[in-house]
Amino acid sequence: MYESIKGMLSYLAPDYAVVNVGGVGYKILIPVNLYTSGLPTNKEVELFTTLVVREDDIRLFGFISRSDRDLFDLLTSISGIGPKTALSIIGHMPINDLHTAIETANTQTLCKIPGIGKKSGERMIIELKGRIKPDSTQPKTSPLAQDAALALVRLGYNQKAAEQAIKKVLTESKISDLPKLITLSLNQLR
Repeated sequence: MYESIKGMLSYLAPDYAVVNVGGVGYKILIPVNLYTSGLPTNKEVELFTTLVVREDDIRLFGFISRSDRDLFDLLTSISGIGPKTALSIIGHMPINDLHTAIETANTQTLCKIPGIGKKSGERMIIELKGRIKPDSTQPKTSPLAQDAALALVRLGYNQKAAEQAIKKVLTESKISDLPKLITLSLNQLR
């Protein structure tokens, strides 16, 4: 029903944003990576949206890109994956990393996403193999860098800042130890 909503971002929380359009504030549920991306409030934004209508609930979900919105629609079409879990997947794993995990049947990586257990991960692999297209504009990250970024975001750091710190550490030295990468990245963030 709604392709996108463009307006003034008046409020941003970890799980929703309020976008004012013509004096109406739309509460739009968002993935956590959109919150940690550092979108500035009181600036104009465009969120690509999906309206989810349930028996007793109507909710609007928003994403910074069409590819994230399309992925959300694809994920919610899988039995057992609702909107909340789909938001968690998009918020915690870049589309290219998800594509790689699905295509290589890496259940372990999928199970690192909050809300995804072994059975859900296996179902995702079966139902999504060959259906997720990688985003050519998004660079692939290594599983080590991905795990370090997830740890830093959970510690409260901005996702972009965490990814930049990790990238800097990895370009300066070859590290294959997750705790050491997290520690050195924390030093970059201070």
